[in-house]
Formats: sequence, C-alpha cells, structure tokens
Amino acid sequence: MSKRTRTAEQGFSLIEMVMVVAIAFTVMAFAVMNTLGSSQNARANAAMDAVISQLRQAREIAIVKRRNVQVQFTAPNQIQLTILGLPGEAVPVVAPTFLNDNVPGGAIFYVFPAPVTDTPMLFGNSTAIGLQQPTGGGAWTVMFTTSGAFCGTAQSAASLYQATNNNPVNASIFLGVVGKPNTARAVTVFGATGRVRSYYWTGSSWQE
Repeated sequence: MSKRTRTAEQGFSLIEMVMVVAIAFTVMAFAVMNTLGSSQNARANAAMDAVISQLRQAREIAIVKRRNVQVQFTAPNQIQLTILGLPGEAVPVVAPTFLNDNVPGGAIFYVFPAPVTDTPMLFGNSTAIGLQQPTGGGAWTVMFTTSGAFCGTAQSAASLYQATNNNPVNASIFLGVVGKPNTARAVTVFGATGRVRSYYWTGSSWQE
C-alpha cells in the first residue's frame, strides 16, 4: 500500500476538525446577528406602520363622519383613538393600539441621542412625542378636525374639548427599539392638512 493511500485512510487530523468547527461557529454567529438585526428592523417598521395607520384612520373618520377624533399617545407605546360625538350620541369605542402588540423588546416612543437628528421637516426632536402637551401633564392629546386638520388641545379630557385650541399643530413622533439606532423611525404630521410622512434612519440621515 502506498504512502498516499495510507494517509487518505487515516481521515482528518484533530487540528483540521477544530478548524472546521470554528469556521462553522463563526458562520452561525454571523447568521444569528443578521437575523436579530432583521427582526429588530421588522419590529421598528411594524411599529411605524401602526402609528401611520392610526393617524390616517383618525383623519379619515373625522372627515367622513364629521366628528372630531381625539388621538392620545401614552408612553411607552400606546395610541388611543376617541370619536368625539355630539351630546347624547352613541359613538363606537375604539380599542387602544400598542406598538408591536406590546411584546417585550418591541419598539416604543423614543428619541435616540446624537448622531440621530431631527427629521427634514424640522418640527423638533426634544421629546419622542413632539405635540402640544395637555395642561397638568399626562398623555399627549391632539385631534383631527372635520376638515382633516391636526390640532392641539389645552385639555386631555374629551369632556373639556370646548376649551380646545383649534390652531393646527405640526407634530413629530419618534420611535424605535431602545439601544438600537438602526431601528430609529419617525412620523411627522403637517398640522394644516393632516398630511402624514414617515422616515427611517440610515445611520447618517433620515430617508422617506
């Protein structure tokens, strides 16, 4: 039997096996990291879509039903729509919406620190919910009027909307998975028309 044949029959050496296993673990680690990143981005996109959907739904209801619709944001991740009916009028109850269905590790209303900047609309990014806050603190409350405009309020209770400030309010809503700047998302609302726009952070700038 030749030397070459005897060597082939001996199989792989221990060092070769260790190297193969190390390479396999390295490839698996990269795959896991990529999967986690994709999952976090998917959660951020889903949360952003939920904010957009709620805002557009509120505006559409306000215009079609001719009733003001209150939009209330409650930290860390809740949005509540309330149709403001006439006295004695029965109005449907709208269930609250939670970003990412309130799952642990999901996206919340959150402003990422620098280098993440304000959106191109420049409505401000000092807080995650850049709206006119009701007196006394608490949830951030605004509403869509029957004309489709987005307005602020000086009171959070629906029963006190006689005191509502009907001046249009521009707004920015920032969200993402805490500690993951690649998940930074933003939604802006132009008060005069109620137009909603969305943005994602590329790592250096916001893109629609």
